[in-house]
Amino acid sequence: MVSPFITDKLEHIPLRDSIISFNRLNANPVRYHHWHQCLEVMYIEEGYGVVIADNRHYTLRPGRLFIFPPFTLHKIMVEESTASTYRRTIIHVDQSALLHSFDAFPHHQKKFSQLSTRGSQAFVADLTELHLWLTTLFTHYSMLAEEHELDRENVATLLLSLFSMLPTPEKDVQANEYKLSAQVMLWVEENYMKKISLDNMSLDLNKSKSYISRRFHAETGEKINEYITTYRLRKACEYLQRSPRSVNEIGNLVGYSDATYFITAFKKGIGVPPLKYRKRHQK
Repeated sequence: MVSPFITDKLEHIPLRDSIISFNRLNANPVRYHHWHQCLEVMYIEEGYGVVIADNRHYTLRPGRLFIFPPFTLHKIMVEESTASTYRRTIIHVDQSALLHSFDAFPHHQKKFSQLSTRGSQAFVADLTELHLWLTTLFTHYSMLAEEHELDRENVATLLLSLFSMLPTPEKDVQANEYKLSAQVMLWVEENYMKKISLDNMSLDLNKSKSYISRRFHAETGEKINEYITTYRLRKACEYLQRSPRSVNEIGNLVGYSDATYFITAFKKGIGVPPLKYRKRHQK
């Protein structure tokens, strides 16, 4: 079994010698913004709540399937009344290792490529009518996972089975983009590289500072400054993996004018200093 390496807020899934991590169980919801370096598929079997993916909000309920592209910041919030029965299937897949497995299925290969594109939106679909079929499918593959038989061919077959049942884009679930927290997240996305102040945010959003702070916490369960730090560190991780820029330059790019403070914040949030992170994850 693959054990996820979990940091303070950013969650790295080390697949190591496997191309998939398959997890089907009752679990406590992740109540902090986090992301994974790989593709994540999450199917809700029991429980109600809210899913926030980047700056969009979706209802969490039985029968709903979520697909998060790599590096998509998201948060799961389950209603307290259903927390004890919250059950989901989560699949993490090494998208780079699987793309050519779909060479004989160009339509599904294109879909897989779109879903795996870093920076693209989360895919959300209602599959309530297929619940019994999905339960059978996931039960079968969870047994294969327990027996360590989820090889490349079986993983590709699992994904092809899922893709064949996904609705067309016009039938995808639409997000509620009008909550204040969604506006705040979009503002952070556009301004994270600058010096951020609640005063500037308040002016741009035409809302009082106290109202913004109160509503953001009520809608997400998180403080604004914590979200900003998480977002900046995610961006820093992307730069460290993809760019040859120095640590100082990357710190400046994500809004840290002081290199020492950036290194300290990165180590606290990610668990290791920036250079060590780069050595571990840079391809």
